Amino acid sequence: MHRRAHFDRLRAIVLVCFACAALPLAHSSAQSFDNLGHQEWSTENGLPQNSIHQIFQSRDGYIWTATEGGIARFNGSGFQAFSQEDNPAFTTNDTCCITQDAKGALWVGTADGLVQYANGAFRHFTLGDGQITIEALAADNANLYILTDSGILVENGDKFTPLPLPSNISPTAIAQASNGALWIATATQLFEYSDGSLKQISSGTEPFANPIQSIGSLHGNAPWIMTRSSVTLLRSGHPRTLQTSRDLPNTRLQSFLEDARGDLWIGTSSGLFVVSKNGGPAEIEPALGANSILSLFEDSEGDIWVGTETAGLHILRRQNFHTLPALSEHVITAVAQSTDGAMWAGTNGDGLDRWQSGKTQHYSASNGLLSDIILALAPGSNGSMWVGTPDGLNHIEGRKIDSYTAADGLPDDLIRSLLVDSDGSLWIGTRRGLAHWKNNAFTIYTEATGLKSNLIGSLVRNAQDPQALWIGTLDGISRLRDGRITTYTTNDGLSGNIITSLLEDSAGTLWIGTKGSGLSRSTPNGFISMQRADLPRSIDSILEDNAGNLWLSSTHGITRVPRDTLIACGTSTSCNPHPEPYGRADGMPTEEASSIGHPAAWKDTAGLLWFATRKGVAITDPNHLSEDRIPPPVVIESFIVDDATIASSSTEIDIPPGHTRFAFAYAGLSFAAPSKVRYRYILEGFDKQWTDAGSRRTAYYTNLPPRHYRFRVQAANNSGGWNEPGAEIGFYVRPAFYRRAWFILLCLALLAAIIVLLYRLRVRRLQRQFDAVLAERNRMAREIHDTLAQSFVGVSVQLELAAQLLAQSHVTAAHEQIDRTRAYVREGLAEARRSIWDLRAITAQDTLPTRLTRLADQTGTPQLQINLTIGGTYRPLAPGVETEVLRIAQEALANVTRHAQATRAAIDLRYHSKRLTLTITDNGRGFDTTNTTLPANGHFGLQGMRERAEQIGANLAVSSVPGQGSTVTLDAPIAAEKGIKTP
Repeated sequence: MHRRAHFDRLRAIVLVCFACAALPLAHSSAQSFDNLGHQEWSTENGLPQNSIHQIFQSRDGYIWTATEGGIARFNGSGFQAFSQEDNPAFTTNDTCCITQDAKGALWVGTADGLVQYANGAFRHFTLGDGQITIEALAADNANLYILTDSGILVENGDKFTPLPLPSNISPTAIAQASNGALWIATATQLFEYSDGSLKQISSGTEPFANPIQSIGSLHGNAPWIMTRSSVTLLRSGHPRTLQTSRDLPNTRLQSFLEDARGDLWIGTSSGLFVVSKNGGPAEIEPALGANSILSLFEDSEGDIWVGTETAGLHILRRQNFHTLPALSEHVITAVAQSTDGAMWAGTNGDGLDRWQSGKTQHYSASNGLLSDIILALAPGSNGSMWVGTPDGLNHIEGRKIDSYTAADGLPDDLIRSLLVDSDGSLWIGTRRGLAHWKNNAFTIYTEATGLKSNLIGSLVRNAQDPQALWIGTLDGISRLRDGRITTYTTNDGLSGNIITSLLEDSAGTLWIGTKGSGLSRSTPNGFISMQRADLPRSIDSILEDNAGNLWLSSTHGITRVPRDTLIACGTSTSCNPHPEPYGRADGMPTEEASSIGHPAAWKDTAGLLWFATRKGVAITDPNHLSEDRIPPPVVIESFIVDDATIASSSTEIDIPPGHTRFAFAYAGLSFAAPSKVRYRYILEGFDKQWTDAGSRRTAYYTNLPPRHYRFRVQAANNSGGWNEPGAEIGFYVRPAFYRRAWFILLCLALLAAIIVLLYRLRVRRLQRQFDAVLAERNRMAREIHDTLAQSFVGVSVQLELAAQLLAQSHVTAAHEQIDRTRAYVREGLAEARRSIWDLRAITAQDTLPTRLTRLADQTGTPQLQINLTIGGTYRPLAPGVETEVLRIAQEALANVTRHAQATRAAIDLRYHSKRLTLTITDNGRGFDTTNTTLPANGHFGLQGMRERAEQIGANLAVSSVPGQGSTVTLDAPIAAEKGIKTP
């Protein structure tokens, strides 16, 4: 017990020390310098070197740092360093300064000339003989000015010419004025250079004790002048000088900044100091300690950047929340303010603390509390406080602590919530029901009297209906009025039945927080769910500020949402009530708010909001919130195709075919809360709608079809302001050659050509088939004409002869003639069969001379004598050729028999070395060979002969003179392989 009391005394001393600083902070505006978040980076985080000589923000939003190890570009997440190790434009890593000209080019001053960064590429410029040392850079709307150890140079294209100045002026510092003029300082004087003229600006404090080492611009185009021991502000003709050992610590001054609020920041060799615009002494910024401060810069969001000599880069962000350091290691369960203005905080195992007016008082089990675990607080009268613990109820009034337990009539010792009523009575929520202590007696309400659950949570008195008490339970919300209990659940419109928090706002609306089911509210007709995806699902506490905003705490931070806008939007996904989330980036000690006790949040009499968390209290002033309403710049940092980075371009990028993986790295350049920057993107030509990427900074696509695309990305800062134009990059994925229009057209043309070719081949095949059928029909017609018809003619002639012999009573001769006729018939039948079945094979006994001899014998009659002559050496011909020659001879003799009325005919068959000639002559009446009407009159003999001659490649000549007979000559080639042409 003695050791615990000693610990409590030590703890009280610490709390007193912190309370003296914490109370003024808690009840002041958020402008306090103590309410600053701090973050630092060094070489371990990607900086090329820890000496930061200048910090600069380019117009695209990047933060640039000049170090002795090169320059670095920061996007809020990481650094990209540029130095001579990876870029030949840097001939040295020692850099001093950075600026940007009117065309957007970035200029870097180094120990060996200038480096220009434009269109993604670096370029080196040498000044003079290369021995010139650059000390500072400045740029206006037309020119770039370079301060060197030998004067000021002006950039003119690729040339650098001296700025014409009087010979008695030796510049020591330059800076750009807000009006576009150039300020030039010497060791003792300040000048303004504009349009070629130079005029002196009086500081009103000359002479300076030390030479001027740097100058800059204040708000309103007023200059400031700094020496190693003083800073002079030349504002409105009333100079103000801050002197070391008088207004500032006795240390060397190295950098200066007036921020957007008007506060003055002075970097020294022994730390960073700040002077409020409202006056007062300089205060040291404890986050920087005694580090030597080389450079200061304020970005577009109001963040203060600090460059040190050995400790790298730092940022000071104004935060909306602060905490009490004395409670930072405690799990806070409940907070409340007593009627005397004191703030009370209960913890989970570390007792109860009360502080007021710089004094603190600690309560624990050692000095009267029933338990060191505090579950509920409720302010009583006269500055007293009711305290609920797991072991009973305490009442603290001054130094007196009273205790109440189940032995005194409580339904249970575990007290979960407390509410002091307007009549001074006390409502006590336990795990076994609700107790009402009035006139030193307890009235108990449980499930037996109408509650649906005995586990009582938050309690609130209905201001619109003072007779009604709202009770949060694990099974809905109950209303106690006139001793009767009515319970409402999800069946009555609530979003959930596990009630965790209650608030009646200034308009009389009851807001109900649930566990896992979001928010609900009361209406004149009952309850309505307000569950939304952009609000917490589990709500541990609800507060309303003086502006009508609701503050919802959860295990994932605190969310502020305008009450009226939320009511108007309801649960509509198309309506945005613009909720604002807060977390560690906003100064909260942790994002996990406490859900152990009641009340877990409190609005004090000054309007400050206190939230219990698992690492102390989070305090905010809703009337002085730092809100960033400027949408963050968005940049596409890299476009990667199959692991190869594509150089950025203002025109459409052409991507060759065959690539499958595409990645876009982008960044929203907001430094107030980089972790809370949200992104959405769309790939026009592929995506149908925007993709909500959250805080992810890379988009991936695979297997994009060949076409034109445009990737667009937008970003929103921690205040929800979206940069609608965003950033974009266009590219064209070229198709493979087999997917190009010319190739497709060529393929279509080839396909059409193939179809036409196949069609023509089909037509040709059908034509050949038709020609073959027609040829076969013609052949059959010729065969029938030359075999059956001739045979019938011969039979007819023989029968006529037989008839004449019988008429003359030559019976014996008639019998012989009939026998000969019978032989003709048999031979005609054989010829018909050979023609029909195309029996073209012949034997050696059935050669062309033999067949011609038989033909001559069959055709000859007593009235027609036929003489056959065969000459030359016999040469066998193809069977088809011999058959065609025989048929031509047969047709010629048939014509002689039927039409010539000849008495003699001669057949001459002659074999030559390569040709065969057949000549048939007669002494008949002849005919006119020019007569073309013969086929029309049914005479097809000559036409058939010509067709047969053509089939075997022979020449057929027919000559005749009327009255002088006729001659048929056939000239055919002799070739064993030659046969009838077949289709």
